Amino acid sequence: MTPWQRSVWRAGGLLVVAAIVAGCDGATEPELPVEIPTALALDSDRSGNRDVWVLWPDGHMTQITDHPAWDGWSDWSPDGERIAFYSERDGNPEVYVVDVDGTDMVNLTEHAAVDAHPDWSPDGGEILFHSDRNGDFDIWVMNSDGSEPRNLTEAMEGDQGFAVWSPDGSLIAFHSMLGVATNIYVMNADGTDVHPLTNLSGFDGRPGWSPDGAMMAFQSDRAGPYDIYVMNADGSDVRALTRDIALDGVPTWSPGAFDAWPDWKPLP
Repeated sequence: MTPWQRSVWRAGGLLVVAAIVAGCDGATEPELPVEIPTALALDSDRSGNRDVWVLWPDGHMTQITDHPAWDGWSDWSPDGERIAFYSERDGNPEVYVVDVDGTDMVNLTEHAAVDAHPDWSPDGGEILFHSDRNGDFDIWVMNSDGSEPRNLTEAMEGDQGFAVWSPDGSLIAFHSMLGVATNIYVMNADGTDVHPLTNLSGFDGRPGWSPDGAMMAFQSDRAGPYDIYVMNADGSDVRALTRDIALDGVPTWSPGAFDAWPDWKPLP
């Protein structure tokens, strides 16, 4: 991976986060256009640097981290008590966890390499992350206290990243960069049976499972600029959900999004 590719790999998370934060900017707390059923952890630079914040259902926001370094890419624990996030506060990217009130912060990875993009397992027992501690980026998993880190994609060529658990915890989806092509792969939770879901020469990546695990949303440049697509969990029946000259990316599903699927109108 060239230095330019590595910078793009690390900066890719800004596509949608920046758009979300832009909608929350301002001196006063925003009025939400719709009520949200649960709180959202997000990145914001409203305090002057990028930190982790929580947006509550009534529209007010709470700052969880406060540090001059970059804090972001947050993921809530299944029990709602802790937030995992990425930070460069120790001089290089690491995965941290913190209580939702901002206390009891712990560096889980403590390694000289890049460790980033945590994703909590549905049962709360493990956390996925990607790391280049073996040279290339690979998908790693560790216990939720940081112990027993294991490389799940050591045998794969290229760089792997942005892994997410299936809702039942049995599968892991991620994207893999080999040369100029990035495609979506899936594997068992123990790293076995790795196989591609897409196979293009461009970019298919940043997958997100539907709540029932039957479908997967992702971002792709297969038709030009980045747009949001959806496919069945086996890679079949790919459809575009957005088509615009603007960049659309990093899709995530709301808990009840799949219930409304028959009313959506995907692009042909």
